[in-house]
Amino acid sequence: MKKDQFLELLGKKLTNDISASELKLLNVAMVENEDYQKLAQTFHRYFNQKQGKKSKTAKLKDAWATIAKAEQENFKPNFNYSDPKISRFTIGTLPKIAAILIVMAIFAFMTWRVVKNDTPTWVTITAGQQKSFKLMDDGSKIWLNKHSFISYNENFGQQHREITLHGEAYFEVAKNAKVPLSIHVGPIDIEVKGTAFNVNAYGKNDSIEIALVRGLIQVSNKLEGVQKVLLRPNQKLVAANSGKGSFSILPIHSIALNNEMKWTVDTLVFRKEKLKDLVPQLEKKYNLKIEIRSTTLQEKRFSGTFTDENIQQVLEALKLSYPLTYLINDKLVVIKD
Repeated sequence: MKKDQFLELLGKKLTNDISASELKLLNVAMVENEDYQKLAQTFHRYFNQKQGKKSKTAKLKDAWATIAKAEQENFKPNFNYSDPKISRFTIGTLPKIAAILIVMAIFAFMTWRVVKNDTPTWVTITAGQQKSFKLMDDGSKIWLNKHSFISYNENFGQQHREITLHGEAYFEVAKNAKVPLSIHVGPIDIEVKGTAFNVNAYGKNDSIEIALVRGLIQVSNKLEGVQKVLLRPNQKLVAANSGKGSFSILPIHSIALNNEMKWTVDTLVFRKEKLKDLVPQLEKKYNLKIEIRSTTLQEKRFSGTFTDENIQQVLEALKLSYPLTYLINDKLVVIKD
């Protein structure tokens, strides 16, 4: 997809004026093009700012938008073609010219500083045809379903924890009361401090679904400021993808809840992944605890696909890539050199 077409579709999405077919094309373009993903996240970041609190950057962007609109409408300034007036240049005009140049230089420098400081740095993780897993620096674990991607702030967990999701993901969030995690999903904001839940927010769907496994999360609607609910375990929230309408809170049985999360453990696919990052996925799939008692082994990378294999068969397969040893004792697995 060409960039101008991508920007047109992105603009329609930000203003909730996009059709289902156009939204599908936009999501495919972002999955296939990492630059488009980063560009979309930057625009979403500014679009999600609270109204009435425009930064200097926002004011500059408004001015730039006005200029761009004028150019698109073939704006033509009026020129005075009469003979120019001859002005006399004197030594006395030099200080005035110097003052103007200094003001222009200061303005240019401050504009650069504002744009530079207000532009966040985002990291994007994409799951294409295969599911993906990410262990965050703060200890949080994220499973990404196919054709989904997330963007999160650099230095995640130090002072901020912010994630934007497109698609479906399962989150196990590490507790940190001082640095809560904010997740942006279309018109929906989710604030958590330590919990586990699944979010299904594919653009092709009419609704966004959030199923809570444990802990508490607060869900709010950016487009409808009064809509704010506290979701509890074994509850499912359903909201319109457009952001319009009220939230629906439904009870969900533990069996149905497990079925919703089945995609995270059904098939395990990994490519050149460190063993320390692979372990959380194995623990979830086989419902056991795994300890790696070797610093060197933690950094070793493995690739594979497992569906119906038991944990012993998985470990034997990993041994083909690296001569590790292991001990299985009920729900505890110890791996070492």
